[in-house]
Amino acid sequence: MLGVLGINHKTASLGIRDKFAIPADDIIPLSERFLQIKEIAGVVVLATCNRTEVYYSKDNCSAKECKDNILNELHSYLNVETDYSSNFYHHTNADAIRHLFRVTSGIDSMVIGENQIVNQMKKAYVFCTEANLTDAILMRLFQKSFECSKKVRTETSIQQGATSVGYVAIDMCEKIFENLKLQHILIVGTGETGQLALRDFKKRGVADISITNRTDEKTLEVAKNRNVNPILFRNFKDHLAQSDIILTATSAGEYLITKQDIEQIQEIRKNKKQLFIDLSVPRNIDIEIGNLDHTQLICVDDLQKILDDHKEMRENSVDNANIIIDELVEESITWLNSRSLRPVIKSITTNMQQLSDNELIEYRKNMDEKTIEQIEKYTGLLTQKYIRMLIKNLKEVTNNGNATASLDVINQLFNFEDKINE
Repeated sequence: MLGVLGINHKTASLGIRDKFAIPADDIIPLSERFLQIKEIAGVVVLATCNRTEVYYSKDNCSAKECKDNILNELHSYLNVETDYSSNFYHHTNADAIRHLFRVTSGIDSMVIGENQIVNQMKKAYVFCTEANLTDAILMRLFQKSFECSKKVRTETSIQQGATSVGYVAIDMCEKIFENLKLQHILIVGTGETGQLALRDFKKRGVADISITNRTDEKTLEVAKNRNVNPILFRNFKDHLAQSDIILTATSAGEYLITKQDIEQIQEIRKNKKQLFIDLSVPRNIDIEIGNLDHTQLICVDDLQKILDDHKEMRENSVDNANIIIDELVEESITWLNSRSLRPVIKSITTNMQQLSDNELIEYRKNMDEKTIEQIEKYTGLLTQKYIRMLIKNLKEVTNNGNATASLDVINQLFNFEDKINE
């Protein structure tokens, strides 16, 4: 079955989420540690600025056992000494599938309906699949989640209004600066978040935009494609003084811009307002910068103030989206239950046939071939009909909302392989 353990913007502050941010290079080694946990068969790790989630498929381990083991590995691997277990949520079976579908569809995002999360989900899934970390259950359910996301986004109005965290941040820029078009923008980071912010700034008519990235080749490539100014990463601090808005969106695990960096340029700027937007987790901008005169710092959690403006408009869309999600969750649960029944069905078929063959052995001794052939044909038809009736009833029983308990009973009922010859 499916399980998910996670932490997000609803359950933990940015400071706590920082501690559980998983760098890209650590996803495979950490996932391999998860796979060492007894009965866990596959893993997909999602790490974004607003959430860290571990999706896993399991066989027979208890939900509490899986939760505790994964939490222990997370705390240990990331060197987090304080116990933050209370900030994590844990779902299994139908609730886990529903959570997966809600996340991929943008229903669970800070910006409801945002597009970025589905791309992040796809990247996480492909990355873990190519690293042989997933199994058939995760592959099927993640593919179903992408189908669900497409259906929600095309059949509801969930994407009206703000569609990314960067979009909301730029809304705040327009409220802070009287004329956004006249400001010089510096974007640090050319990943998806940085490029979405770049696109949205250009849509608002901003022309003076510079970008930088740790990889110079990537900086030059994006700058050429987007028609903006490239800055080599080693030189980007030389451009802080002339930048009115500085936005960071990288996976660096350290401050790229410190309080001292900004103190040194304040005299050059002559008390001109300067806005810092940190869309990175962990933070890229020293939090103390927000305490300096003539500066303002916005981080991911501050964006909630604007998101409330879009909430009412999307409420009806969320209700409609949940209807679609619930339908696809039910469909997925039916598939999972059917898949769980395969070993039982195989056992029933084999054992019933063996029983029939064993009972006929004695009769063969006193009957002619023609009679034996007729009896075998009759018993074969009867056995197959009985098996079909059993299988039909089994599928109905496991779809009654208590599949796990039903499967346990079914496995006990039909575990009579060693009793056939008694």
